[in-house]
Amino acid sequence: MSTTNAPITVRLRESDRASLASHFIQLDAEDRRLRFGSNIGDESLHDYVNRIDFERDGVFAVHDDEGARLLAVIHVALSAKSAELGLSVATEVRGQGLGSALFLRAVTFLRNRATPEVFVHCLTENGAMMHLARKYRMRIIPAGGETDARLALDPPTAHTVFAEWFHEYNAATVTAVRDQARFARTLLGYFA
Repeated sequence: MSTTNAPITVRLRESDRASLASHFIQLDAEDRRLRFGSNIGDESLHDYVNRIDFERDGVFAVHDDEGARLLAVIHVALSAKSAELGLSVATEVRGQGLGSALFLRAVTFLRNRATPEVFVHCLTENGAMMHLARKYRMRIIPAGGETDARLALDPPTAHTVFAEWFHEYNAATVTAVRDQARFARTLLGYFA
């Protein structure tokens, strides 16, 4: 992942289910515990991914430069009056702003759907998530070993609608360029 470019956040669809499962399975045991709040095995991760409703929920990711691997993912699980966020970032790309980019993308998505509040439920020891909660001025509610962080969301504006459209357009353009570059490399390799 290049650190000089802003992360491109892509909305995942039904066809990305296998890539999403692969991302979660590549997390080590401690990262899984921090992301899901308990020790979770591969089978449970597959079950979790299979239950995601990609039409209702928002699932956003940042790919590696080749578009082959998900480096960071945020799942925006929508309910009637709020939404819950779950975030994971691959160890080797932490500290590069991927979590912040995905958090902001999720907030824009939620505002444009008139969701009044978003929350994160995590283990209190999850320093990365607590850092994001403080950074974005979420109301932090500790309860022993677990913490809720809540953020009231403003209504949509012309700016947020345009920002979401722009993210989608930018992601589609970058994905198309990556796909064409991958095809060109394959074609060149065939004739070499």
